[in-house]
Amino acid sequence: MLPPPPPVLLILGTDAAGKDYVADFLVRRWQARGHSLEKRAGAFAGAAVDARSSSARKGRWGRFQERVFLTLFPLVRPLTPYLAQKLLARDQQRFRPADRPLVVVSHTALRLLAFAYGPITPPPPLSPALGQALHALQATTRATAIVLDIDPAIRQQRIAARVRQGTVDPFDQYMQADVERAERIERYLVTLAIEYLQAGVIENNHLTDDALEMALADALLQRTLPSKHPE
Repeated sequence: MLPPPPPVLLILGTDAAGKDYVADFLVRRWQARGHSLEKRAGAFAGAAVDARSSSARKGRWGRFQERVFLTLFPLVRPLTPYLAQKLLARDQQRFRPADRPLVVVSHTALRLLAFAYGPITPPPPLSPALGQALHALQATTRATAIVLDIDPAIRQQRIAARVRQGTVDPFDQYMQADVERAERIERYLVTLAIEYLQAGVIENNHLTDDALEMALADALLQRTLPSKHPE
């Protein structure tokens, strides 16, 4: 059984990892037990969003922006550390605790770092300034983090299903185009989440709802248990 929602929960994952599904699954289960929650996307201080998937919310303008970003990304990649640091600092400065538990789906700065550094072998270390910005954001939000990990074949199947349904977006297609690159991006995001956010990892492949609830309950309990070695 799920524990009560933490004050702030961040759910991370690459495209087709099931971030929105997991977030909405948790929100529904917690609401059924009398909890009122808020869902935001892209940042701790981001705007509240509804229960639709991220693909459904984007629309034509959102997809156009994604295509422009992916086209220009090779040129702006050297600016990634600066941009990510600014996004992290901005999120930290704007974040205010909500009056109810908050579920945040994805984080633009972390996703940007994964896109930039993940495909590089080996990935370069984060600068001290970036590391400090991540630690500062975690200290401010005190977020519980969960990162979703999926098999490459599962990602390809899910994106192929989106193609058939007409809901595929440019980021999906980017991940579909190069399986190894997509896996390196995911691996880097998982590593980043564990090292800087102490995230729990869930292998979100073909889980039933019962199996997903058990995995989430275990991850949440492990993140919220008091330390055995208090300082």
